[in-house]
Amino acid sequence: MKLSTRTQYGLRMLCQLAMEYQKRPLQLSEISEREGISEKYLGQIMLLLRASGLVLSIRGAQGGYYLRRAPEKIRLLEMFEVLEGKLLDYEIEEGGASPPDVPTGFKEASEELCIQIEKAIRAVLERYTLDDMVRLGLLKRGVVDFSI
Repeated sequence: MKLSTRTQYGLRMLCQLAMEYQKRPLQLSEISEREGISEKYLGQIMLLLRASGLVLSIRGAQGGYYLRRAPEKIRLLEMFEVLEGKLLDYEIEEGGASPPDVPTGFKEASEELCIQIEKAIRAVLERYTLDDMVRLGLLKRGVVDFSI
């Protein structure tokens, strides 16, 4: 499974917003600077996030973007579906070397395997939240959070 740049950057942007949850809104320029991503590209991704209702915005000098819900209430599955669309884009081709009147069962087996892979991916993404992702990011960065 290959994640699009849009999904990778969108997840990083959501993590930045999660770090500031209930503190202050973030402007795109600040997220761009922190993550080293083009502000213009972040703006395009933000349109998707706002349309989905994950992110809200405030206009003005003190304005910016903020999460609509707490990071622990936002499942990774929801974020992936907004940013990526289909989790696993598979299409089993018809035809092949076998004559049409000799069913091999392999096409059906391939379809079933793809369905099982997608179910497994969904289960993992449903288990974790944006808050989990932020905590993992802080741990990887060497920042320890002693809050209870």
